[in-house]
Amino acid sequence: MYAKSEQRKIQIVPALLKGLVGTICVFAVLTACFYHNELDVDGNLTVGFPWIFYREGSGYSLELKEQVGYQEFESLKLIGDILFAAILYLLILLIYSFFSGKPKK
Repeated sequence: MYAKSEQRKIQIVPALLKGLVGTICVFAVLTACFYHNELDVDGNLTVGFPWIFYREGSGYSLELKEQVGYQEFESLKLIGDILFAAILYLLILLIYSFFSGKPKK
């Protein structure tokens, strides 16, 4: 009885690690695809998909007559983007297993 539950725990760990690595890979690819850097033309630096979790920008203020800048980081949007990447990874696995024709055990 104890050996079977221990074996089940050992089988769960690689699946969790595979899910974590897959989520990180999907997050990294989507973040790289939606990265916009327009700082050289007084634009914005934005990072995030589907929600932008980091913004940075600068420009000249006519009122202050000086260069001003800002930075915004929103942790809830980052968590939402990571959850979106995890759901997208699970959907990719589901579609792959459906079309591969291999039954899951």
